[in-house]
Amino acid sequence: WLVKTNSNGVEEWNQTFGGSENDEAYSVQQTTDGGYIITGYTRSYGNGVSDVWLIKTNSQGIEEWNQTFGGTDWDMGYSVQQTSDNGFILVGYTSSFGNGEPNDVWLIKTDSNGDSLWTKTFGGSSSDLGFSVQQTVDSGYIIAGYTQSYGNGSGDVWLVKTNSNGNEEWNQTFGGSEFDEASSV
Repeated sequence: WLVKTNSNGVEEWNQTFGGSENDEAYSVQQTTDGGYIITGYTRSYGNGVSDVWLIKTNSQGIEEWNQTFGGTDWDMGYSVQQTSDNGFILVGYTSSFGNGEPNDVWLIKTDSNGDSLWTKTFGGSSSDLGFSVQQTVDSGYIIAGYTQSYGNGSGDVWLVKTNSNGNEEWNQTFGGSEFDEASSV
């Protein structure tokens, strides 16, 4: 459900997207053309149990295109940002691809039409999720989430820095013996 309000919070319009199954959005950003980019997951469309869903709208919230990314298992998108080349960067998790079970951080770079340019996974033998991504001033990306594969406890904050091609430059964990996670960077 995409809702546009004025500066006083009064609704100007709303649009819904989805099919007969559960479809959820976790992140929205206004794009440079005045439209909106949305990511989350869909169980109505795609390849598997759930797929990452990327929806582009015009300034009135009317869908211009959508793309799904995923395999036969659970795949979800949690954060999207328009990049300096007018494409998009998404982060979430994948259970269909990657290094471990049950899931890995999944970073997806698309062009301006939502077509995948590359994808990268980060993680180990346990659960690793990415909740937030931003493009950095060096045209790389910074990801925040949590890892159960590395760190000190049952889950630690995980910060991963990549270059412009999504290749890891460094990562850091933060946390104690209990569960810690980051939702935004």
